[in-house]
Amino acid sequence: MADIPLQPYESVVGQGMMAYWEPVLGSSCNVWRGTIFVTDQRVCFQISWTTHMEVELKRSEISGFTVGKHLFATKVTIHSKSGEKFTFTGFPVKKLQGWLRSLGIPQLK
Repeated sequence: MADIPLQPYESVVGQGMMAYWEPVLGSSCNVWRGTIFVTDQRVCFQISWTTHMEVELKRSEISGFTVGKHLFATKVTIHSKSGEKFTFTGFPVKKLQGWLRSLGIPQLK
């Protein structure tokens, strides 16, 4: 599995392969496969075939997360304080919820 460079005093809370749903032109989206990293300081998503961080949010920039369904798959959407939304699906989606809660990030209604 991929790794990310950590900042001083930063530690990984969890990581796993997921899909990121990037909104494009209203109701359509691109789906990127990669690795999500949750550290005690930030949440990052790196596309599998590149070293590019598609998403990098500091913990202080996150207002909360919501859980929903897309067909039969559970999805987690992370909400930034600036109003952006980042949606993820995949096997560790329940673990992702736990990692976010462990950082004190609230589940929004």
